[in-house]
Amino acid sequence: MSGRIQAFITTMMTAISNCTLYSRDHASVDTLVKKAHDLLEEILEENSPLSVMIVDSDLVINKSPLKNPGTHGLNLMKKMKKKGITGIEFMKGINKNEILRFIADISEQGKKPGKYPHIKTGVIDVRLGGLQVGDDIDLDPDGLAAFRKEQVNKVRESFSTFSPFRKLHSSGLEEVVTNFIITFRREANILNLISPVRTYSEYTYTHATNVAVLSMFQAETLGADDNLLHDIGIAALLHDVGKLFISQEILEKKGTLVDEEWDEIRKHTLYGARYLATVDGLPRLAPIVALEHHLRYDGKGYPDLKREKKAQHLVSQIVAISDFFDALRSRRPYKRDWSIRDILVLLREGAGNEFNPDLVENFSRTVVTALKRG
Repeated sequence: MSGRIQAFITTMMTAISNCTLYSRDHASVDTLVKKAHDLLEEILEENSPLSVMIVDSDLVINKSPLKNPGTHGLNLMKKMKKKGITGIEFMKGINKNEILRFIADISEQGKKPGKYPHIKTGVIDVRLGGLQVGDDIDLDPDGLAAFRKEQVNKVRESFSTFSPFRKLHSSGLEEVVTNFIITFRREANILNLISPVRTYSEYTYTHATNVAVLSMFQAETLGADDNLLHDIGIAALLHDVGKLFISQEILEKKGTLVDEEWDEIRKHTLYGARYLATVDGLPRLAPIVALEHHLRYDGKGYPDLKREKKAQHLVSQIVAISDFFDALRSRRPYKRDWSIRDILVLLREGAGNEFNPDLVENFSRTVVTALKRG
């Protein structure tokens, strides 16, 4: 069985490559699709459906990790992540035309997988062991509230698995990013996807989730592809991870922070970057954003890197705007919450100094449009 599955993955990925290079009507694509269909029929005779999942950094076939996915298996995982999916199911009855349509959709940049009679694509819920199809997400107010709460809980669960001596497992974060990419493409008002902070203890997880949503949404309005959106989402979720190395007594202090306490909080950028640089499988953007999200567009801010003038990474600039917006929007122990319009005024005042003016203009325009929709 495993040999046929490897052959199927190799054949399918080769067909996707040829479809990208030539077209879906090319003779080589037709030959490869026929071979893939024949292999898949043999596999499904013994075990239906055939499930392909990404769990952490593993390619899991029918609930068993593929020990040696090879180049084609690794490329399949990259393709899936670019398309915002972590699971595929192939079912009995599939025909050659369905496989061709699926391969063509996967090969086309910027196109989401369609709907097929015998192929399901979506997001894997590891805890439930099932495939959650993005179109099933309820976009009514109550459904969105439940969806937001579920994503915050997943972030909390992921963060709870790590310590300075134990590595972070990113499978839950991958799910959150994929879920939000799918959902904000269906929900026109981005403000409906950011969560309120109900308790001080929830702030870390809610803020991380909101910053990720706002950052991915900014990036998509700027034309970022799915692969970059994924990396930005993970990096934004982890931008403040260094605060988990700082005592809750300081983070939740209701009175004014003294200078020593502010100095300790500012160190979270260094703590986070150092930690994330040791975690395998994370996007390279993750430690960069953790380090730079409190640097400024004009080169000031913190940490003081003792280096020649070097521009803050564009993704760090995107996350800085999202971080500022959500931090002021949320009520904290040591400050009041601000109205959205007041925050936009402050963002514009900081344009050119604290923030990239072009990004501020793009973000403000997007948020104002959302406010008008109500």
